[in-house]
Amino acid sequence: MRTTRVLIALRISNETDASTSLERQLLDCRQHIAERAHLGWEEVGVAKDAHISATKSHPFDRPELGEWLNNKAPEFDLILFWKMDRFVRKVVDMQDMIKWAAAHGGKSLVSVKEPVLDMVGPFRHVIIDLFAAIAEMEAQNISMRVKSFQKYAKTKTVWAKGNPPYGYETYRGEDGAMYLQVRETQKTVIRELYKRVIAGEPYSGIADDLNKRAIPSPGADRMSNRRKEQGVEPPIWRPRSITSILQSETILGWKCEEVKVPGKKYGMAQPILTAEGKIRMADPILTDEEWNKLQEEMQSRPSSARRTTKNTTAYRGVVLCGGCGRNLYLFNPERQQGQPVYRCNAAANRKSCGKGYAFRAEKVREIVETMVLGVIGDFPMHERIYVKGSNSSQRIQEIETYVEELKRSVRPGGRNSAGFAKKSTEDEIAALYEEHDSLSTEGDKPDRYEFRATGQTFNDMWRQNKGNEGERTRHLLKAGITIRLNPHTKGVSNTLDFGAEVNLGDLTEPFTTH
Repeated sequence: MRTTRVLIALRISNETDASTSLERQLLDCRQHIAERAHLGWEEVGVAKDAHISATKSHPFDRPELGEWLNNKAPEFDLILFWKMDRFVRKVVDMQDMIKWAAAHGGKSLVSVKEPVLDMVGPFRHVIIDLFAAIAEMEAQNISMRVKSFQKYAKTKTVWAKGNPPYGYETYRGEDGAMYLQVRETQKTVIRELYKRVIAGEPYSGIADDLNKRAIPSPGADRMSNRRKEQGVEPPIWRPRSITSILQSETILGWKCEEVKVPGKKYGMAQPILTAEGKIRMADPILTDEEWNKLQEEMQSRPSSARRTTKNTTAYRGVVLCGGCGRNLYLFNPERQQGQPVYRCNAAANRKSCGKGYAFRAEKVREIVETMVLGVIGDFPMHERIYVKGSNSSQRIQEIETYVEELKRSVRPGGRNSAGFAKKSTEDEIAALYEEHDSLSTEGDKPDRYEFRATGQTFNDMWRQNKGNEGERTRHLLKAGITIRLNPHTKGVSNTLDFGAEVNLGDLTEPFTTH
């Protein structure tokens, strides 16, 4: 008797705590094989794809099934799946699989729960095409229903789908719909994040502290019990976690949607706007005043200031090795001559050039002060103020779309075509026209900074921060200043005899206090 080698193909779009679909599929498939053991059926493998949409993912593109189809085709004769919609949802995908099966030795496709769907039978192609068409129509119907509901719910105070934003949790209202309310434990974390960022702490340092205290990150809070039981490591706090939370207006209670950032893989949450303005979903966690203060602080930080300052060296990022261009590290004292030096070697930085350059610290400080302050010392310092812009184009488009809907409603036979409803709708249309004209004149205004002179110079800042090398370094980094050091005599290091190549950055940009 000829053996039929069976590959079991399992798939599910979303696996949750309450779902045992993959296990149930596997159990049923194995029972189906056992009942046909007398026909020579024998399991040779299982392709298990969780969190995979059949509508969006072709069988060849799925992680496990794709590996079998693309690289292990000679190892099986038949693909067994639980139901058609667990395998494919598009007619074209099923047709591709039928062609592939025919081109690879006449392999068979069989459904456990749909007995007529069996490529072993004489009418296999007709039946399979029929079931595939039905599956695709059902997928389209589901997608249409979901999109219709989401479009309706988008401008309502109900919570329609997905995990609630950090700081909030869902509850079921008296009308049976889902709403948001403040989650007190997460509110406490957000309030702490606000205070620490305002105080100037780096995001990475805050993230390290939260992880050390075992405070669950947003990703860890959302992990299912199933994944925890499987031993999956929960996500930890990262600087990006903190900035994403604190830059989202969801913490003001507004209903937001994710808008893709051009050129980036991630998106940003933006409030949803209606004719009445933003939609309040729940109580705010920060006040408007706190929010504006927080955004100004976050936007004013240069990228280098967002990193932790733990275990760093004065002038780190400013004073660089002339050999490799990387940072020099302060060693105090240096063994050979008992004097502190800035050094670049394998002991300080495993990725350095390895030339072992070392420069006396007192000469480095002298170069920084004389070469830099001599040029920019009298430059004025400014206070940088973050001003949030406005997207008039988006609002104009929303108004135009909404006005068209209102116009249709007042036409003969429309829902607002007579009486008070018509008058009220016409007044609303007139008000929207006025807003449209105003926005058209105003145009888009991007987020921007405004600078205001403080009356102090860069020299004043330098003197005020005597003994605070970290603050001095921060201002040098913000200005884009770098100093590359090289010994005057080739091969000689640990010396006072070295030169510096100074890059003063863009001197057209104002120096700011924050």
